[in-house]
Amino acid sequence: MFVVLLALCYLKGLIALRAFVNASVSSFLAIAVFYALFRSEWNMKARDPSLTVPMMLWAGATVTYVLYHAGAASGIFLMMYPIILFFGVFRLRTPAMLVLTALVLIAYAPILWKPPPRAIPENHYIHFLQWIVLAAVLVWFSFMAGYVHTLRARLRESEYDELTGVFTRRRILQTLLHEKTRCDRGAGPIAVALIDVDLFKRVNDTLGHGAGDRVLQTFVKIVQEELRAIDFLGRYGGEEFLLVLTQTNLEGARECAERVREQTERKTLEALGEPSRITVSIGVAEYQPGEDTRDTIARADAALYRAKQDGRNRVETG
Repeated sequence: MFVVLLALCYLKGLIALRAFVNASVSSFLAIAVFYALFRSEWNMKARDPSLTVPMMLWAGATVTYVLYHAGAASGIFLMMYPIILFFGVFRLRTPAMLVLTALVLIAYAPILWKPPPRAIPENHYIHFLQWIVLAAVLVWFSFMAGYVHTLRARLRESEYDELTGVFTRRRILQTLLHEKTRCDRGAGPIAVALIDVDLFKRVNDTLGHGAGDRVLQTFVKIVQEELRAIDFLGRYGGEEFLLVLTQTNLEGARECAERVREQTERKTLEALGEPSRITVSIGVAEYQPGEDTRDTIARADAALYRAKQDGRNRVETG
């Protein structure tokens, strides 16, 4: 979009050929460089793998160069700055946005002292007014970006369990409702598994709450190793977890639950030893098209109850 705008200005004689070529080369070079960094995964070595700030700085430098050479057309490109700053809204906090704003205003300042064309004696005054408006807009953007960043962080906190990093009860139930809608439209079966860590209160009472937290964190890692990208795990409450398995019927869900049970028993036995091994009881149910998801969970809960009544460390279906 930026290069097309440059081309139109060049065709209308608003910018020189050299400025058009240099800015276009800079734009395409930026695309190539950052594409290569992402494809090669070199970006993963950076503190911020999104490379938001480097991209914003490169874009800002290119726009500033064009503004210095655009003359009467500078107002056309001035609005590129808010677009660049908007790119960082979801990634950067207010202080970082204010620093970038300051850099933009400093970079734009030399334009204020650029000798004006004879045909436009009021050029300095116009540029000064543009600088004032630009400062106001960018500072406003910076504070709004910080506000959006805070809202996004709070939203994330409300969706993910702080201890285990999986979905909260509210978020996993929303996910189940979404998958129910897809299933009702013919997207394939879904199943749920309600998982309870056996005798978890005993762990807290004998080893302490810190040990209990580590048990839950370890268990979550074990479960995640057995899941596909299209499956979802959430903390249903305390030591109970709800697993939503998409494109999975009852038999497939039972097989997955058995793998989770076996891996939990085996890996915690290896890590803790026989007296302290961790086991889980699991109740599995397949969603029946048209039923309330609460009924599906209730059937899984009833199956979980049977699993615990029959000696724990087992999988039952409902």
